[in-house]
Amino acid sequence: MEYGDKHILVLGAGASGIGASWVLAQVGAHVVLNDYKPVTLPTADEERLVAAGVEIITGRQDESLLDGVDRIVISPGISLDIPLVKAAQVRGIDVVSEVEVAYELSKSPIVAVTGTNGKTTTTTLLTKVLEGTGKLVRVGGNIGDSLSEVAYSMPADGYLVAELSSYQLETIKHFRPIGAIMLNITPDHLARHKTMENYIAAKERIFENQLSTDFMVLNIDDPIVADMKHRVPSHILEISQHQEVSNGAYYENGQCYVTKNGTSTPVIGSADIHIPGSHNIENILTVIALAYALGVPVETIHRIISEFHGVEHRLERVKTIDGITFYNDSKATNVDSVVKALESFNQSVILLAGGHDKMTPLEDFMQLVKDHTKAVIFMGEAADRFENAAKEAGVEPIYRALSMKDAVEQGYKLADRGDIVLLSPACSSFDWYSCFEERGDDFKNCVHMLQEGGHH
Repeated sequence: MEYGDKHILVLGAGASGIGASWVLAQVGAHVVLNDYKPVTLPTADEERLVAAGVEIITGRQDESLLDGVDRIVISPGISLDIPLVKAAQVRGIDVVSEVEVAYELSKSPIVAVTGTNGKTTTTTLLTKVLEGTGKLVRVGGNIGDSLSEVAYSMPADGYLVAELSSYQLETIKHFRPIGAIMLNITPDHLARHKTMENYIAAKERIFENQLSTDFMVLNIDDPIVADMKHRVPSHILEISQHQEVSNGAYYENGQCYVTKNGTSTPVIGSADIHIPGSHNIENILTVIALAYALGVPVETIHRIISEFHGVEHRLERVKTIDGITFYNDSKATNVDSVVKALESFNQSVILLAGGHDKMTPLEDFMQLVKDHTKAVIFMGEAADRFENAAKEAGVEPIYRALSMKDAVEQGYKLADRGDIVLLSPACSSFDWYSCFEERGDDFKNCVHMLQEGGHH
C-alpha cells in the first residue's frame, strides 16, 4: 500500500502501535493511534508522535473512529473479535498487523522465526550469526523494538530478523520472509485462537507468500510441523535430532551437521555448546540450517554458536550458594517450556511455579513434575489449581509461597548441596508483575539477598 495521504487507524498504544504510528506518519499517512483503555504514553513517545502529526485518542473506542479510514493496523495483543474490528470488516476496511507494515517498508530482506517455544533464543542466536557476515542486522517484532520502526531504518543490503507470534501472523497479507523457521507447535494461546487448528493455521501464514527461491526450516521431530511439508511453497530445510536429513541440519552422537543435497558437513559439537537441553539443540540446528542456506560460512556459524551463552530469563544461571544452583527461567510461560527446562537437568530440582493461569491441561505435566522434582513450591493466582493437579498426580512434597522472596527462601531451605532451585512458572506473569522480565529480575534479586551459610 502507498501510504501518502491515506487515513490509517492504529489500534493498541503499546510499543508496536507507537512504532507503527510514528513510521506511518513519516511516510505521509494521516494517523490516529487509539486504545480503548485510558493510556498515558511515555512523555518522549507522546512528544515524538505529536511532532509527527499523529492524533492520539485513548479511553474510548466507538465506531465513528472508522469514518474515512483506509486501513487498520492492529497490535498483536488485540483480538480480532473486538466490536470495532468486526465493524471494520463489515465496512470492508483492511485490517493488517504491524508486521505487514514492516514488510511494506523494509528495503532489507526479512528472516522470521516462529513456533510455540524457543523463539527468543533462536532469534537472538540467528541475529548474532547473521551479524557475522558483516551486514547490518536488526531485530524486532515479539522481542526488542516495534518491527515496522526497525524496518523503516533498514538499508537495502542488511537483514531484518523478526520474532513472530501467531497473533502477529494472523493478520498479514503479503508479508514474505526470504528465510523462516518453524520450531514447534504445542497448545498455547487457545483462549485467543479457540482451536488448535486455528492456532496452527495462524503459524502457517509465515510461509504462505514465500517463493520457491526462499527457505523454510521445519523441525521434522515435531509431527505437526513435519506435516507442513506438503503446504510449503519454498525450499524446505529439515532439522532433526533423530534422523539424518538431506537438506538442512541434524544432530548425531554429540555433533551438529549441516547438509546440502545429501552431503554432510560437521558444524559444532556438544563440548562447544553452552546452552543446556535438547530443546536448545533444536534451536541451534534451525539456525545452522538457515544461516548456511543464506551463505554464512561454517566457520562463522561455529564460532558464534560457541560464544553464545543464552538469553536472560531463559534457563539463566543466577548463582550457586552452598552448592545449590539457582536458575531463572521466568520466560517459561507455558507448561511445555517447563517440561523442556526440567528435562535439561540431571540433578535434583526444586521447582518454583505459578502465576497468572493460562488454564491449559495439567495432568501430563504433573506426571512429569513428579518424576523430575524433589519438591514443588507454588505461588500466584494459579497456585490452587496447580496444587490440586499436583496432588492428583501424586506429587510431593508441595509447598505454597506468598511472595517471590518467600518462595526463594523456602527453595533454599529445602535444597541440598548439588541441587537446583528452578523458577520456571508455566504461567504468564500478570498476576504479580507487568512482564516476565520483571518477575525474573525479582527472583534474581531475592537469590542475591540470600546469605551464604544461612543454610539448614
